[in-house]
Amino acid sequence: MQREGGKNQFITCPACSGSGENESGFSCKNCAGLGTGSFNFGRFLYWGPKFGIAVIELDHFRKKAHLLINIVAFFIAFLGLSSLFFWVYSAQSLGADMGAFFFWRDKSVLILIFWISVFADMFIYYRLSEEQRKKHKIKAVKRDERTKGQKIPNNWDELKALKEKRKINVAGGFGEKTFSLIEDAYILANKLKHGSLDPLHLFYVALSDSQVGSLFTRLNVDPKKLISKVKFHIEKKEKTNTSLKISLELKEALINAYTDAYMLYAKKVNPIHLIIPLMKEEKILEEILYDVEVDTVKIFNVMKWFMIDKMMIENYEAYRKAARFKPSTNMDRAYTSVATPFLNQIAYDLTVAAKWGKLEMCVSRDEEIEAAFQAFESGKNGVLLIGPPGVGKRAVIHGVAQLMVSEDVPFMFKDKRLVEIDVAGLVSGANPAQAEERLIGAINEVSRAGNIIIYIENIQNIMGISAGTEESLDLAEVLANALDRAGIYCFATVTKQNYVKYVENSPLDHVVANVEIEEPEGNKAIQIIESKITALEGRYGVYFSYNAIENVVMLSDKLIHDRYLPEKAIDILNSIAVKVVKEKGQGAVVTKDDIATVISEITKIPTTKLTKSEGKDLLKLEEKIHGRMIGQEEAVSMVSNSLRRARANLREGKRPIANFLFAGPTGVGKTELAKSVSEIYFGSESYMTRLDMSEYQHPNSVVKMIGSADGVQGYLTEKVRRSPYSLVLLDELEKAHPDILNLFLQVMDDGRLTDGQGRTIDFTNSIIIATSNAGSLYIQKEVQNGTDIDTIKERLINEHLNQVMRPELINRFDGVVVFKPLTIANVEDITRLLLRKSAGLLDQKGIGLKVHDNAIAKLAAAGFDPKFGARPLRRLLQDRIDNQVANKLLSEQLARRDTVYINENAEVEVIKGKLL
Repeated sequence: MQREGGKNQFITCPACSGSGENESGFSCKNCAGLGTGSFNFGRFLYWGPKFGIAVIELDHFRKKAHLLINIVAFFIAFLGLSSLFFWVYSAQSLGADMGAFFFWRDKSVLILIFWISVFADMFIYYRLSEEQRKKHKIKAVKRDERTKGQKIPNNWDELKALKEKRKINVAGGFGEKTFSLIEDAYILANKLKHGSLDPLHLFYVALSDSQVGSLFTRLNVDPKKLISKVKFHIEKKEKTNTSLKISLELKEALINAYTDAYMLYAKKVNPIHLIIPLMKEEKILEEILYDVEVDTVKIFNVMKWFMIDKMMIENYEAYRKAARFKPSTNMDRAYTSVATPFLNQIAYDLTVAAKWGKLEMCVSRDEEIEAAFQAFESGKNGVLLIGPPGVGKRAVIHGVAQLMVSEDVPFMFKDKRLVEIDVAGLVSGANPAQAEERLIGAINEVSRAGNIIIYIENIQNIMGISAGTEESLDLAEVLANALDRAGIYCFATVTKQNYVKYVENSPLDHVVANVEIEEPEGNKAIQIIESKITALEGRYGVYFSYNAIENVVMLSDKLIHDRYLPEKAIDILNSIAVKVVKEKGQGAVVTKDDIATVISEITKIPTTKLTKSEGKDLLKLEEKIHGRMIGQEEAVSMVSNSLRRARANLREGKRPIANFLFAGPTGVGKTELAKSVSEIYFGSESYMTRLDMSEYQHPNSVVKMIGSADGVQGYLTEKVRRSPYSLVLLDELEKAHPDILNLFLQVMDDGRLTDGQGRTIDFTNSIIIATSNAGSLYIQKEVQNGTDIDTIKERLINEHLNQVMRPELINRFDGVVVFKPLTIANVEDITRLLLRKSAGLLDQKGIGLKVHDNAIAKLAAAGFDPKFGARPLRRLLQDRIDNQVANKLLSEQLARRDTVYINENAEVEVIKGKLL
């Protein structure tokens, strides 16, 4: 919950530069001592107090004197009460006349002390009342006091003429603890002989406050490190002998703290409200907190977390107090309700559950609840909450039940019960006719009772159930008729998919108002989850840092797409809590790294921070790729640079990691480079999904690719949905139907694709590589002619690729990578690479492999074909080497400790090993 507020626009007196004093130390005549201030809600806010060591010491003496007076008064009151008890005990023991209670009759010292204490009691009551009355509070703004229709003064003469009720000294809204911190900051600055009291001084002193300490503890900040950094910068400030004054920046920070506290519905400015305004006014604080990974958004969310916890306690106490007037049965307060015996058998009273605190508090859903109430007030008798599973539709209903208990609802809902009908109980063991009879009976009881609002979860469960005759209505139509005619009120929920499938354009749809319950995002999701943390911490005995909550929202939203916030994040937190307790024990802190580790295990996607060793590996990406493939330096360099940018998060978040088009003749390494990228970047070749685009040449191939509404799964969408962190290889892209190519326009631009069942498939963690043989002969010819590779690429795009692909699709690729034809030297290197792989397989059997240099050259020459690249080489090695080795193994001519020798004629020989 947060008030709407305007941004402070500060006005500073030019005569005194905002200090409020002239050079002689007297009040500035130009601004009447106001110095600086801002307009907000039609009021002029300013900081009034002037500090001095003598003033502060006098204030401390006054507080101590008041404390001493209170202690003496309480002592006299206690002494009087004790005297009364002792006198009563003595009078009963001696049989004295109780009329002697009046001291002038008995002249008892004990009675005299008691009567003196009565005056002390009255004095204590008076002092407590005065302290409560004078307690610092933030003044609320009435609607008629806001700026709408009011002129904002343009100069200090107009400001001085402003009505006093529109001038607010914000110091009146500061709590005693906060005001004491400002005084302590003044003493600190004076002790260090600084010329001005700055935000840095107050921030340093505020770190001693317990609530501020709790805030930074939740943010997982090392307090010693933070205090040390702030202290270092304070000590760097220049010393001076001039009189100490409050800086303009600090005054503005204090005024901003007042408006921030007001917008957060705080009754007074607490130390925690100072942190963000101080950061905004003192840039060095932003840098200090940046170093410990803290910013204003994180601080604000933790403040909201504390506020939510406090409001939950206050709301619980408030509606429990109001609940004393709410009956615990089906009666209303007037005891005029009609009994509902059948409804009680198939229903659950949510208002009774709310009365006894059995429902979780509803957080950050005020707009949705208000929209539902407005729908009822506008004449609708039913509200249908529509949203995906897990977004909090039931939480909204719980929020309504809690508001009904505290009677903070529209008039039509006051003194009513919210009752949930169990659909399973309604239809179980009954045929459709009996189920209809039961529903009609329940509706009749609700109508007669007059104090019941019904709630049906998953309303689609009653759709289509009818008595069976041609004229009969299904249960949903029975409910629709009741809402339209019987004057009853109903809440119901349904998912978006089921709404379209079952409810849309049905009779029920025409009598209810639809309220969308969207998946919460960002700060809203964080605040909803924060409201659950206290229960989780109590249940598991662990402690959640704010960074853990922020990370679970961010990573689950980014990487888990088959479920919705906040449910998926809460389930993950439950799992992590169990894991942390097992690994670290109770009392351990759940950090953002714990979150990243568990989500990595769930999604198989690396989410942890980039380590130094991983950074070094990425810097050597070209070397690693060339360990698998030969040549194509330009292609390898372009791909490596793109992947490094992606891993360092220097890319647009709504696009795939990278989109490449590999163009060139067949057999030159396009597919091999894709496999290398999959193994090195994702960890395995198994993370590569390969599609032969020649299989998608027909218009109906779209269904094969993305599926259909009748349940057919799309090959591509299902692969990526289940493994979003993967490489998609589109082999010979130009052969696909234009409708298929249009799909990839959206994928490469937005990083998502909607499948046939309406699900959004995320491609932002995928690498898309398309290959094309278009222009292969042109590339071969130009490379032989020695044409520059950039010139070849430009002509290839303009004269060849444009003939088979739309220009907008080509422009979606991060790079068009041209693969050059292989040279005989490349083929010789590839031969060595392939033979090394064979050597690895033989080594597992305890067999060695040696190759004569002339054999490499002969095999390369025999396996090289300029038209097909290195592909014939693999077949040649299988025929002349692998097959021969296999035969010798099967015939036992080759055994463990032997060595396979490929001689200068590329023939296989066996060198027998020594017997042990």
